[in-house]
Order: sequence, then structure tokens, then C-alpha cells
Amino acid sequence: MIARVVSGEESVEAVLRDLGDDPEPEEEDDGHEEPELSEEERRIRELETQVDRLQDHTDDLKRQLEEKDDRVVELERELSDSRREERREARQSREVTRLTREKDRLERQRDEARDRVEEMEEKLARLKTLWKLDHDDFTDVAEGRDLVPVKTIEQFTKDAIRTADEQYGLASGDVIYLRDASGAGRATAERLVASDPRVVLRTGGLSDAADQVLFDNDVPVGPADEVAMQEVDELAVARESDVVSVIDDWEDRARERERQQTAEMVDEIISEHRAGSS
Repeated sequence: MIARVVSGEESVEAVLRDLGDDPEPEEEDDGHEEPELSEEERRIRELETQVDRLQDHTDDLKRQLEEKDDRVVELERELSDSRREERREARQSREVTRLTREKDRLERQRDEARDRVEEMEEKLARLKTLWKLDHDDFTDVAEGRDLVPVKTIEQFTKDAIRTADEQYGLASGDVIYLRDASGAGRATAERLVASDPRVVLRTGGLSDAADQVLFDNDVPVGPADEVAMQEVDELAVARESDVVSVIDDWEDRARERERQQTAEMVDEIISEHRAGSS
């Protein structure tokens, strides 16, 4: 064929077509046949085949296990992230709760502070009024107001009188308020008389001894509930007209008491005279 192409008798394409039309050579039978396998050999081959299949299945299971392990790791990571987020949200929730409680506490303190400020402002206003009433130019300040300062003594005892005197001074002409007038004896009453009060307003009853000392020294005494007073701690103001009314009532009672005492003294003298004449 190559010679035909070289000599120019046929083209390369024609030669190639001829080659393609040639029948495929038949396989030569070398006359060798597979020997027949024994039962044991067949069993071995079957087992080897099973082993190969099992190995393939094992490889598949290993791949699936690796995939599941990867999925478990991924899920654990997601779970860890989820738990971390839950802890963060829990911390935020606790912080919100703490801040809410703190806000409520501060609001309560603010409200209490406002109440105290209002109370102190009212107290300051009353104290300013009391200071003005107790000032040297009291007559000018109190003119037209019908007010008079009152000095409070908590108990009718020597210690309470001394405490009041040390705190704001007890002076002649003061209106004294005994918050608890009970229990005083003669010596305590004499200590109060020494300050020369204008009038003593009392809550509770006087002992007979204290009442007699005050009466003998012309110190008017009257019930405090008959006088309109406004108190600020140990200081107070009262209506001047109420104080005057208490003094007037005491003077009426004092005159009646003196008449009774005079009558009793006369009766006693007459009785003694008659007893001496018989």
C-alpha cells in the first residue's frame, strides 16, 4: 500500500479506506483452557468476593461516619453558639432586671427626697415666721397678725426646763407650753416660776403642789386645747386672742379661788374662836 502511494497510483485517502475495510483479525486460540476449580477454591473465591464487598461497605460506612462526625461537630458548635447566646441574653436579662430595680430604688429615693424638701421648705417658712415673732421688733412684725411665739417644754421636769432654756432661752413674758404637765412637784414649779412666764399652757393635769405654787405666784395656767397653735419641733406660734382669753379665764377663776380661800380662812378663824370661847 505504501508503494502504491509512493508510485502515485492511489491517494493516501484511498489507502486508508482500504485499511478500514479490512476485517479484524480473529483471536488466535492458543488452546489453553482454565483449569476447573475445586470446591475449596470456589469457596475461597466467594469469600474473597464477600470480603471485597464487605470492605467496600465498610469504606462506605466509614465515609458516612466521618460525615456524621463532621455533622456532630457542626451541631456542637451551633449548640455552643446557641448556649453562649442564651447566656448572653440571660446576663442581659439579669442586668435589665438589676437596672430596673435600681431605677425603682432611685425613683423612690427621689420621691422621698422631694417630700423631705417640701417638708423642710414648709418648716423653714414656719421657722422664719417664728424667728420674726421672737425678734426684738416683734411688735412691728406681729402687728395685725394676732400671733404670739410659744416656747415648748416637753415635760414638766427640771431637766426638760433646763434643756428648753439652753436651746432657745426662757425669758420673762414668754408663753410656755407644757406638752406633758403631769408629775411636777413644788421645786419644779418654782423653777418654772423663776423664768417669769406670761402664761403656761398645759396638756394633762397639774399636781396639787405645782398648781398651788403657780397660783401663789400669779402665773396664769390654762388648757392648751383652747388655744390655736402651730408647732415646728420645739417652737410654736399661737393666736394672741386665744392666749388673752386663757389669761382672762384664769383671772376669773383665780378671783373665785381667792374668795373661796378667804371664806374658808374666815370660817376656820371663826371655828377656832368659838372653840376657844367654849
